Amino acid sequence: MTKRRSNWYIYLITFLIAGVIVYIASNALLNSFYESQKREENVSQNTGTVFKPDKAHNFTVLAMLADEAGSVPDYYMTVTYRGDTNSIILMPYLKNSCMNGNTLANAYRNGGAEAATKLVADATGVKISKYVKFSKSTLIEFFDMAGNTTLTVPTQLKHENKDDKTMTIINKGTSSFTGRQLYAYVTFPDYGVKDDTYPCKIQGGSYSEFINQNFNGLSEGSIEQYSQFIINFTETNITKQDYEQKKKALLYSFSYTNEICDYYVPYGEMTSKGYEISADSLATVKSKITETE
Repeated sequence: MTKRRSNWYIYLITFLIAGVIVYIASNALLNSFYESQKREENVSQNTGTVFKPDKAHNFTVLAMLADEAGSVPDYYMTVTYRGDTNSIILMPYLKNSCMNGNTLANAYRNGGAEAATKLVADATGVKISKYVKFSKSTLIEFFDMAGNTTLTVPTQLKHENKDDKTMTIINKGTSSFTGRQLYAYVTFPDYGVKDDTYPCKIQGGSYSEFINQNFNGLSEGSIEQYSQFIINFTETNITKQDYEQKKKALLYSFSYTNEICDYYVPYGEMTSKGYEISADSLATVKSKITETE
């Protein structure tokens, strides 16, 4: 009986050669793909098509803060994003700020968030249709999501709550504020300063520092998390679609700009109707929000 010789080594050699050929071909295709991607990127940069936000991305939101979700807000502030200047402008208002013969608190009391938003829009001539209303708990949670904020307090503050006999103390000097501490500072009942708009100055300065310190270099994942929190857990008419339309511009600005945030406090005088914002101040509000700097 004749034994047949095994040719296993021939198959092994053939298999190895085929593997080498596949590897070389795949590597060549991958290199070709990456070179193509680099060429497209370079062409995009050279032809000036790299994304950069402009005036079309600008928007203004009326932000409100109430102690409880169902109560009339005690604090109002417009938040403006300007893609054309890569900046955010905050404008805090007193709740008795009077514009066009009406106060923000009365407008909200009679017509809700939409009425308060419309009052500011009509008085300033700025397009404002979106609003967000925080409660104490949701604002503290939002602060803590972003991180602590370092602030300098010019003088020690003390306030006794006569209802529960507790004492709130905010020490003088520079320190890192948690969400609860920052909330206590921006809503402090009495700063001991004879200036009607001083609380607005505290809010404008504190919120500006919060944004400048915690939003610089913001990642897409973080901005997604913040937007979803606002949409899902506050009273707002901001939608997922609104966020998607502005996301790219916001990411650009937070990535390439330091000290992005600043504030302006509208001024006027106290009258029997409330703190009546002057016409000159309303004109300044509009110019800061809409005009090219």
